[in-house]
Amino acid sequence: MTLEKWRVRKKLSYGKLAKLLGASHASVVSRWCRDIDDKDRMIPKPSYMNQIYRLTDGSVQPNDFYLRRD
Repeated sequence: MTLEKWRVRKKLSYGKLAKLLGASHASVVSRWCRDIDDKDRMIPKPSYMNQIYRLTDGSVQPNDFYLRRD
């Protein structure tokens, strides 16, 4: 599952998700949530990947940032 799909299902704003993950700003998290083809998309650092995995109870995994899952 993508982080964006998980965020929407949980009805979280980018700001709230950033706070839960300890990210510096909502704009950083919004870039993690962008489509795989978006030129402004970013992949989280490994430490954030671990946080994302824990927060989502494994629903969002590192491969979800690299593979398109339509």
